[in-house]
Amino acid sequence: MRNHIKNWHIDENANTEFDHEVILFTIVTKKVKLIENSLNASYNLQKVDWKDFDKHLQKTKDKMIVKMQRITSLEAKVIYLTECIKNTVKLFVFKQWICAKSKFWWNNELIEMRKTLSSKKRIWKRCRNDDAWAEIVQMRNSYHDAIKLIKNQFWTNFLNNIEEKEVFQTYKFTKSRLIEKLLSIQNLQKELKIKFNEKCKTFLKAMYSSSLKIQINEELLLNESIQWSRVIEEEIKHVINFSALRKAFKSDDMSFAIIQWAYKTILKIFNLVYSDLIKNDYHSKIWCKGTSIILKKPDKLNYSISKIYRIITLLNCLGKVAEKIIAVQLS
Repeated sequence: MRNHIKNWHIDENANTEFDHEVILFTIVTKKVKLIENSLNASYNLQKVDWKDFDKHLQKTKDKMIVKMQRITSLEAKVIYLTECIKNTVKLFVFKQWICAKSKFWWNNELIEMRKTLSSKKRIWKRCRNDDAWAEIVQMRNSYHDAIKLIKNQFWTNFLNNIEEKEVFQTYKFTKSRLIEKLLSIQNLQKELKIKFNEKCKTFLKAMYSSSLKIQINEELLLNESIQWSRVIEEEIKHVINFSALRKAFKSDDMSFAIIQWAYKTILKIFNLVYSDLIKNDYHSKIWCKGTSIILKKPDKLNYSISKIYRIITLLNCLGKVAEKIIAVQLS
């Protein structure tokens, strides 16, 4: 049962008049149609100690450069760079755990007030007198009034200062963090597939059919391979630093924000890897992997047909850097 419990928290408003607390929680089972969206659990970059992050990379930088120079395989170089960054991320960057009280307007003032309220509750449990209970009631009212005030101020300031595309941020604040389970899907033989692996195979056959023929314009084919100009450090620096921090990521669990911080410390390794890759016309295999998101087309009658859905793919951010460098070279 423990593995099915989500979003548990203590009910601050409940008064049992005993030495107990009321715990609220949600149980998620296979019969529940709505489940938690795995894409919500991104990294909590606001609480990262970037100084320690840089210090760790700085200590291992010389060792990484020596090992990188000894590696002859281009694929192995990419894997080594990825693993070095991932290992540092595991130490200093933590996942953002989404729960019922995860709010954008939550601040340190409310945290301190909640600590004070908990402290007064412990005092009342020890002495059980009217004065201690009166202090709890007064502190609890102040705590909830502060929540209402801060929440109202946050929304007022946000809506007053919103600009252009930021209006979509309103949807992010208010949308549900639960998503609907994928319904049973018909394959080409119109057989319903219920299991997850069967649904995946059905989508792959429907969306990426092997019968599709790619037409190649032979006039565009070159007899000789493209001679890339030497990649300079400024190109790599510009591509990494000017990449959108909010770009979707999933396959490698590394956003552009993490890559930018890592680049500041181990830029020599980044320059070495990307220069060798582009010089040798090589794109890493691990950069070809992606996470596919299945989206419903709205207002359709029968959602058991695979063509009613569309698929978007979240690609590797390190791979996107290589693609952007090539785009700069081509321009």
